[in-house]
Amino acid sequence: MLGAVRGVSGNNGGMHDADHETPEAPERTPDARTVESDPQSADPEPSSVEPAPQPKSAYELPSKKNTVLRNMVWALLLTMAVVVVVAIAFFGVGSQPERERLANSDVDVAASAERAQDVAPFTVAVPAMEEEWTERSARYTAGANPRWTLEYTSPDDQLITLVQESELGASMLSAAVPGSTVQEEFELDGASCSLLRGGEQGTTEHGIACEGEEWGFVVHGATDRAMLEQVASAAITSLG
Repeated sequence: MLGAVRGVSGNNGGMHDADHETPEAPERTPDARTVESDPQSADPEPSSVEPAPQPKSAYELPSKKNTVLRNMVWALLLTMAVVVVVAIAFFGVGSQPERERLANSDVDVAASAERAQDVAPFTVAVPAMEEEWTERSARYTAGANPRWTLEYTSPDDQLITLVQESELGASMLSAAVPGSTVQEEFELDGASCSLLRGGEQGTTEHGIACEGEEWGFVVHGATDRAMLEQVASAAITSLG
């Protein structure tokens, strides 16, 4: 019976050992180890965010695009400036007859002529014009070619100028009536005269050039021949 008890006891010992056996841990796979070692890898990737544009520096070199645009603007401005200069040179700021010249009520042609005669190398003309004519200016210019200049407003409200020197010259004729050509030669009050026609900038200018002993003058303006002849005739008469 003791043997039986021992047998039972031995079996119980075997059962005790069986109850306390530790179960084997499951083998970790490579994927499992990776997940456990890097828990953040399981999190979803953060959404991509574009960086905010950096402000441009004031010292940043100009780009090729900006340089081309700047050059185009400068070229346009220079072109406009050239066009303006050419337009002013070609068309002017108004032809001489169109420029307003106010009559000077204080002009005394006779007194001015007396002062000019003291220094002039020729006899200066002093036309005696009718009341309908207005004296505008009288001046004497000294120099290599001394010149006596009178300006009048005609009855038809046109500017008429008399320019006198010691003799007729090409420079005086071209300045008085630019591009002038002789339309007719005639005699006026005993003096040899020529009818001129010319002008510039789309305007027509007429003139009468007369020459005597030690004097020559041109009367010109944007008016008809009759008005010019009145001044020329009065000038010839004053020169005797």
